[in-house]
Amino acid sequence: MGKSSRAGLVAVAAVLGLAVAPQAVAAPRHGTTRISTTVAGAQSATASAGGTISADGRYAVYGTDGPGGEGCPTAYGWCVLVKDLRTGRTVKVPGTGVEAYDPMISGDGSKVGYTSGTYHFFRAKVYDRRTGTLQTLWPADPPKDNWYERSDLTGLSADGRYAAYTIGNRDGNAFTAHLMVRDLTTGTDEVVDQPGHLSHLVGGRLSADGRYVAYSALDSDAAALYVKERRTGRTRSIHIPAGGGSSVIDISADGRHVLFQFAASYPGTTTRTYLADTRTGRAEPVGPEGATALALDPTGRYTLLKDPTGALRLLDPRTGRQHTVAAASSAATAGPGALTRSGRTVVFASAAALVPGDTNGVSDVFARRIG
Repeated sequence: MGKSSRAGLVAVAAVLGLAVAPQAVAAPRHGTTRISTTVAGAQSATASAGGTISADGRYAVYGTDGPGGEGCPTAYGWCVLVKDLRTGRTVKVPGTGVEAYDPMISGDGSKVGYTSGTYHFFRAKVYDRRTGTLQTLWPADPPKDNWYERSDLTGLSADGRYAAYTIGNRDGNAFTAHLMVRDLTTGTDEVVDQPGHLSHLVGGRLSADGRYVAYSALDSDAAALYVKERRTGRTRSIHIPAGGGSSVIDISADGRHVLFQFAASYPGTTTRTYLADTRTGRAEPVGPEGATALALDPTGRYTLLKDPTGALRLLDPRTGRQHTVAAASSAATAGPGALTRSGRTVVFASAAALVPGDTNGVSDVFARRIG
């Protein structure tokens, strides 16, 4: 399966058009609430996943699967939805419906991004919810060192001005060679990775103002982690453990902290999650051995992990305090953008019946309020 099936990020449910839902689905004060519903507030017949949330917790984005979903009639149709958790209004994002994945929303809720296309001819796109405009991310003058046919969205700045994306060919990131940043105001693009560096690039996470971008350059079993300061052009490398490869997962709003995952490749090494301080260059382990990094909150203090049992846990590394977001039995999934500021709300997907009336037997997107 291609990138469109990765990590459960292809979302599924019912496309809800542009109507105002008669029943609001407010962000929970505490506990768990299902946010992937039909326009009328009923449960969806098709599955949902890929949830992300704005920094203040008001807007959530997720995807829907066809056939049967509102606005997603075909068997290979995946649509992106944005929901106002205060009013319950849900809309289908323009340009989705054929195949779309990796939905994300900027921290201020103004932009919604995704990757859409058919076969391996995909394009990263960003929809401006305020103006109704849709930008396709592709450089006006692509690098001449390779043949490129697709772009994939990797990150949005919280202020909604910048978008990070990779360009590659064939099966997406398996042949990705360059990381770009688009200024959505001017329409100009910048090559982020170092000159002459062709590799499998992942990450592409942006700080709140787009000043810093963090990414990984993979080569065989090894990986180098970088943070580029776009104003000065200076690129710093992050120290990573030996004995495996590491991938950037997320970056804090101020660009100081980077969450990354270390995957052991040799006997005697262990898969771990690390939080790096880009000022000191130090990387400290977070959570238990064998945990998987999922997301970092905008303040850089709280991390969302999947522990070795499969449970989702929100962890404060400073105090060691943790909250269980979803039990291992729920088989829950989440990714970057799943946390609001200070980790107060977490969005995730699960096929388990976690709320009363959940009888559809498919994956839904939920929001859990912590504290």
